[in-house]
Amino acid sequence: MLSGWALSGITIFQSGTPFSVTDSASGTAYLGAGLASATLGAQLASGGAVGAGTNIRRHSFPAERLSQPHQLTTAPAADPVGCLADPNFACTTAFGDLGRNIYRGPFQQNWDFSLIKNLKITERQSLRFTTDFFNIWNHVNFANPSQADVENPSAFGKIFSTVGTPRLIQFSLRYAF
Repeated sequence: MLSGWALSGITIFQSGTPFSVTDSASGTAYLGAGLASATLGAQLASGGAVGAGTNIRRHSFPAERLSQPHQLTTAPAADPVGCLADPNFACTTAFGDLGRNIYRGPFQQNWDFSLIKNLKITERQSLRFTTDFFNIWNHVNFANPSQADVENPSAFGKIFSTVGTPRLIQFSLRYAF
């Protein structure tokens, strides 16, 4: 009764996936309104630090630190003097100074586990009963912020979804002959 047992498992720990803080209105002086790429970076505010948003703690994401007004801002005006003179026509923006994928999302982890019992029936016949646990601790892994555009401050830096699956348990019985 005590023989024929086996344990198996796979554990994954990984840092979060990279994402960019963007400004959808940046680069209009060079690309034209509506033609700017969604990957154009926002601007680091005066006195702000890129590292202020990268101190990601285990199981949490400091999105509130990224969205503080003194850390990030929209891209600067390409011609500040012209913008003051004619705000409707000459107020175009330059590119921001934040690079692509400089921030990382929340830490990820997954634990899979299997418990196996092998039963010998005869010399040539056996049964194998397996219980597989996927995400055994039912740990939630959060996705990257769904909105990282500084032009949308109400949703900026907020996480609305998860990645991966909840705990799944699977049983199997195998007869070998």
